[in-house]
Amino acid sequence: MVRVAAGVLAATLGVVGVAQPATAAPAQAPAAKANAAMAFDWVGAVIAVAGALYGGGGGSNLDAAVQQIIAAIEESEANILNHIDAIASAEVRACARAHAIEFSDINNMSTSVRQLWAQAATQCAALATAYLDAVVSKNAVDNLGHVIGEIYAIAIAARVKANLLNGVDLLLRDQVRSYEVVVAKLAPSCSEQRYVEYDTYGRVVTVEIHYTCVAYNGDQATDYELYYLGRLMGRPLDRNAVANSATRNTSRAVALEALPRLRSALP
Repeated sequence: MVRVAAGVLAATLGVVGVAQPATAAPAQAPAAKANAAMAFDWVGAVIAVAGALYGGGGGSNLDAAVQQIIAAIEESEANILNHIDAIASAEVRACARAHAIEFSDINNMSTSVRQLWAQAATQCAALATAYLDAVVSKNAVDNLGHVIGEIYAIAIAARVKANLLNGVDLLLRDQVRSYEVVVAKLAPSCSEQRYVEYDTYGRVVTVEIHYTCVAYNGDQATDYELYYLGRLMGRPLDRNAVANSATRNTSRAVALEALPRLRSALP
């Protein structure tokens, strides 16, 4: 039989899923971001606030949800600042750093100061989202994508503490949009290779479709599917899963995990 490559298709995709790739490259630098600061479930904390606010819990439930964010910021402040320092935009870096440092004192602020501080935290979150929209560098997107959870958790908790509740739903929607931008801009480069085997009469016997994705940091994943006499042998190729596996060590993976949870929390 004769085996030939039937063609190559290359594309950049924005996709969702969980991969089980045949091969994968060693993790690159972004894997170092998995530290104590990132271990806290910032999205879960924000969802707890939204649930108490919009689900009728209110009162002590809302206070407890906000206090959880305050405690997490205090415990992880040094690690959070390290990640904030990697943000390329000086303006976003400055406001995020200031709010992370000052947030532990929010209970000691007067009502008027707390309201002004919450408005400034909201502006910082909006600035981070605007920067994600504008920036081209994938590394810059990745670094900011890793701290979007903390930036929005601070802004949302601050608005609740300041009793500025009307803007919380808009912040949640902006956080969703921020993660959507991260998913799109950190989509890997993917290519497809098709191999065909023919018998001596020129009839197609087997077709192998190999799909490989490479993330901006060099991580990659690949998988394939095989057809014999037109029949799929084994499981079908999941292109979305391959793409997601390639970006497993970037903030795109964080965004993919966060998005369905945040969307379900929207009022």
